[in-house]
Amino acid sequence: MESSYILKVDPSNQQQNESDRSFIGGYPSIPASMEIPVCQLCGAKQTFFFQAAFPESHIWHDLSMAVFACTSCAHEEYLIPEMLQDTLPGVDIPQGFLASYQRNFKINIFKTKEGIMRKDYQEKVQFKRWNLTPVSENAISENKIGGQPNWLLEDESPASYDSTVPMFFLMQLMEDFKFDIVPDAPPQIVISLRGKPEPSKHRYYELFIANQLYFFGTNDRSEPLVYILTQV
Repeated sequence: MESSYILKVDPSNQQQNESDRSFIGGYPSIPASMEIPVCQLCGAKQTFFFQAAFPESHIWHDLSMAVFACTSCAHEEYLIPEMLQDTLPGVDIPQGFLASYQRNFKINIFKTKEGIMRKDYQEKVQFKRWNLTPVSENAISENKIGGQPNWLLEDESPASYDSTVPMFFLMQLMEDFKFDIVPDAPPQIVISLRGKPEPSKHRYYELFIANQLYFFGTNDRSEPLVYILTQV
């Protein structure tokens, strides 16, 4: 069974370094050739939320995943990633879906060693370093990489992509997770109780309305793709 790693925020010095590879906020550490993604709904540059470098025991070892999402607009039909219509678990994800569903968010996968601190990005979320702590108990419900997902509801694991490529569990982010923002960051645009988009009154951002998030990847390092599933 694949090892599981809890993602713990480092309580020590929170000064971002070039060597940081798993962290929340700050500046993304992505390849120089990789553009900061733009929201297809409003045209604004997306916000960098977090990235994780997969450890040696992971199928995607030597790869990293950086997660961006738009905080400049809010649309009721795009508050969470588009869900598959077919019955879960064991669903096959159709070809092209994992690219087309990324309208107001972007999942970038790249070789960890190619990441550099991108100072051309406007920092919004406060930097917090993640420490990866190995654990043997998969039932622990915390932010984690690897192992088995801890479902809030029923198992909804996808089986494959394009009928040929197996899917596997990458990591999970617990519900109600809040991303503290830097002092000059604009408020996140949210859907108000009146059903209208307006600036949030809170000094934090939420990723996909703070649902519990499960990330699944393709078992193909040559073309790594990610499916995000939410439960609440």
